[in-house]
Amino acid sequence: MSSPDTKPECRKRSFLQLPVTVDSERLVDEYRSIPPEAWASTHWDVHCSANMVLLRGGREGTAGDFVGSDSVDHDILHRLPYIRWLIGNSGPFGGTNHAFIFRMKPLGVTRPHVDSDLSWVDPFRIHVPIVTNDGALLLSEGRSKHLAVGEVWTFDNQAEHAVTNGDAVRTHLIFDVPRSPMVMDLIGQARFDPGSDDPTSWHTARLPDTVRSLPYANSDPLSTAEKVSLGLAPDSFASRIGEVLLLTRLTRTNLRVGDIIRAIDGVSECAIARTATDYIQVRHRPREVVELQIIRDDVELSTRLRLFPFPRALEKLGSVKGRVRSV
Repeated sequence: MSSPDTKPECRKRSFLQLPVTVDSERLVDEYRSIPPEAWASTHWDVHCSANMVLLRGGREGTAGDFVGSDSVDHDILHRLPYIRWLIGNSGPFGGTNHAFIFRMKPLGVTRPHVDSDLSWVDPFRIHVPIVTNDGALLLSEGRSKHLAVGEVWTFDNQAEHAVTNGDAVRTHLIFDVPRSPMVMDLIGQARFDPGSDDPTSWHTARLPDTVRSLPYANSDPLSTAEKVSLGLAPDSFASRIGEVLLLTRLTRTNLRVGDIIRAIDGVSECAIARTATDYIQVRHRPREVVELQIIRDDVELSTRLRLFPFPRALEKLGSVKGRVRSV
């Protein structure tokens, strides 16, 4: 005899609307009460258009906060009593593993990806829209679905999925719930909606204009507080260089570990770039020369970077490595 979790009606599917009622007005009121300094950049470039508030998870300030079983309530959650109840043990789901709020910029995207960490395989990923617009679409398995305020949805996060947003902010409360009898009863009562065949939105989410070049450096976005202290916009892609890669050193670009790239050719914000180095990849093409505006030790300076076509970059790197081996 098969276990309940292997029955067809208990598997993850895109998309399932759960029979749970939420108080949308309270959700919006609590969302609006979150102070600006509580918002942070995401840890993944696939979420290139979103800021987040971690409600329940780890405290390391890394991507590891979203995995594993050592989860705690963050201080901000105590200011959000309705959300705390909704994701808590006495709420309609019987408790959560991890919970967060994602706020996506107008015309933003989340690039196609799969939630492959083992801790994300078994739980159900729940979405509760707080603020949305008609152009906001969750994409999964080649199809798309608009999730409306007042509804509660889950989908197959082990399938390739993505998001495209319309012309206004889209904010969802998102959390993972383990397979308890309470949750499995909700899944059994869920309404299945396959969504719509939508190749256009998938094409948009894949960012087809992405530069085919090797990365030049690795960087991490500044915190909101750091941006404000430097006089930068909270939504800017200002980021600190953690590693300068070989290709950049070969171009003799004046870029160092610790530099803050605050703008590229005078541009400091982009709806589909999480960091300045990500912006180079999605908005500039091979053979272009871009100017990086940098803050180094509180001094502003600039440097130029030439972008190589992908095959030419490999050839240049290969020739250097060959010379090194021959010495």
